[in-house]
Amino acid sequence: MQPSEVNTSSEGYKVERLKRQLKRRDEEIEALRRKVFDLTTQLDSLKIENEELIQSFASNETSNDGYRKDWTWVRKIVFVLAAAGKPLRSPEIIEELAKREEHLRNHWNQAQYFSAFLNKALKEERITREKRRGERGYYYSVN
Repeated sequence: MQPSEVNTSSEGYKVERLKRQLKRRDEEIEALRRKVFDLTTQLDSLKIENEELIQSFASNETSNDGYRKDWTWVRKIVFVLAAAGKPLRSPEIIEELAKREEHLRNHWNQAQYFSAFLNKALKEERITREKRRGERGYYYSVN
């Protein structure tokens, strides 16, 4: 064997060894990428499930006085009027419900949004409306 042949075969061996190492590393990297993808997918799924559970819990949450967020707006109005034990004006009802309902609290026009629910409660005869002489607006009370 001549020195040049030994040198070439030694270099060839080093090159082959480096190729095998790079191939193993590429396989490891690909396996890690698959694992990261799977974990990311699982994390996204768990985030969605968590949000659904939070929403479910919030909607079924019952306060100490019996108020429930999953009631209809008409039922919520009746509850506030019954809890007050006296006739209230619509701004007072809105104020009480806004303490409990974030959607109403953040609405850009609470009175306009809420008037539809008051009218529905009136049509269903769950509440009554009375006009007091010398005062602006109507007072609402439970039937």
